[in-house]
Amino acid sequence: MDVTGILGILVLVIGIILIGVEFYMPGFGFPGIFGIIFAAAGVFLTGHNATERIVVGVIAIVIIAVMLIISIVVFNSKKVKSPIKLDTDLEGKDLFIEGRDMEYLVGKKGVATTDLRPAGKGEFDGVVLNVVAANYIKKGTSLEIREIKNNNIVVKEG
Repeated sequence: MDVTGILGILVLVIGIILIGVEFYMPGFGFPGIFGIIFAAAGVFLTGHNATERIVVGVIAIVIIAVMLIISIVVFNSKKVKSPIKLDTDLEGKDLFIEGRDMEYLVGKKGVATTDLRPAGKGEFDGVVLNVVAANYIKKGTSLEIREIKNNNIVVKEG
């Protein structure tokens, strides 16, 4: 085997390793881009003609596919912690503000900062909130929070 063949195999192995590293990193970055470049260069340097390059390319793709399947199986098992998958369960009660938690807003006065058609924004005590009205209300109109319904802040003119 000549020097270009050995160099081609080395570059191909580096490319496959970089592609494997990309499986474990979120996003698409340095390892993925350079892995593809190195793998393509390795396939080109390893084969002396088109047939050899196709065979080496297919072998490289099969190796990468096997690595992907192994990484999926390993990270789907609960024994290994995935660097890109959230493993903690979030409790439903901590995710959302319930309607009764916003009851203190009822009766507050504010101003529409956008047109309400029927949804828009209103400012109450310096805080901009998403609000809903029963009908169209122009920007700049004074508002009063009437009720909290299905986690929506319902307002009326006034």
